[in-house]
Amino acid sequence: MRVVVDTNVWISGLIVRESPPGLIVSAVRQRRIEVVGSWQLATELAAVLPRPKLRCYEISAEDIRELLVLVGCDLPDVDVDVELHDPRDAPVVAAAIAGRAEAIVTGDRDLLEDEELRAWLTARGMEVISPAELLKQLSV
Repeated sequence: MRVVVDTNVWISGLIVRESPPGLIVSAVRQRRIEVVGSWQLATELAAVLPRPKLRCYEISAEDIRELLVLVGCDLPDVDVDVELHDPRDAPVVAAAIAGRAEAIVTGDRDLLEDEELRAWLTARGMEVISPAELLKQLSV
């Protein structure tokens, strides 16, 4: 399955490896899930991972580099012509459209519960799902 993994899922997956986000990180590493990324998403990860509140989790520099390689790619700019509850989510939606993803995987309630966005994505053959929903769909 071709998906955009939201930053919150990557971070959660690195912190709690046995959690649904952690199993997604593992499945991505094993190439069982195809990740769509963008430079904007890689930049966000690069900004979030070194934050002081995450230092106590001892996320390795190797893990950070690996994620940035997986998430950073050059996608064309696309317009997100739907109103989002949080405009900061636009890069996630744009990556899904530009990368022709089947789904956005997130723990962000703004994305998961936005009915207008869900309808807009459904019309384009995409969905917004939680990490647990992705694992269920993939029988992981």
